Amino acid sequence: MLLAAPAGASQFTVNPTRVELSSRTASSVVNVRNDGKAPIRIQVKAHAWTQTLDGVVKLDPTDDVVVFPTLLTLEPGEERRLRVAVAAKPGDVERTYRIFLEELTPPKNEPDTANGVQVLTRVGIPIFLAPVKASAQATVSDVGLAHDGLHFQVDNQGNTHFVPETLRVRALGANGQTVTDLQRDGWYILAHSSRRYAMVFDEKDCARIRSVLIDVTLADTTLKGRLDTPGGACGR
Repeated sequence: MLLAAPAGASQFTVNPTRVELSSRTASSVVNVRNDGKAPIRIQVKAHAWTQTLDGVVKLDPTDDVVVFPTLLTLEPGEERRLRVAVAAKPGDVERTYRIFLEELTPPKNEPDTANGVQVLTRVGIPIFLAPVKASAQATVSDVGLAHDGLHFQVDNQGNTHFVPETLRVRALGANGQTVTDLQRDGWYILAHSSRRYAMVFDEKDCARIRSVLIDVTLADTTLKGRLDTPGGACGR
């Protein structure tokens, strides 16, 4: 998450915005640059990363991730390097972490450059440690009607993460005509995890819907699902 800062307040950028490690690549470098007009201090914290069925990020303490330095000061326009590594060995399933770079409040003896409430910058970077041998498998499941639309689930049965490029739901009428066409962007679905989605239909359209087609576009394939709704799609 990147929070915008008010005019005059400091901001920083990072590159790359994700880190991928493996048995062959034990560490990586993240460049941090102060794009603001005042010196800033940044603290780095690491967490193990999992997610719930509804896509909520869960962060837990971990000693697996090694970052150096964990505290740095950047002058305006200055760029520094962070070295990132994972102490754990690759296993059967991809390991996932997140590091957060958090701007610290200025010391009390320094003037407030924003003349008001200062919004600090916080950037999260995902870290992936590849499994010994990668395998990919995914399906669409649990397709059904909710009170105001459709729900379905994308299951990642593989041992590495993926990011759906798009999730598309096309609702068709009795003659096969498109009643509504809904799309949304995807986000990370971690290894051995599932993500539940809901697509809301307009109340004036749901009674005309007789079938629903689901397309989940991945990098190299498209997952498909279907639900026939002979009585409409206005819920149970």
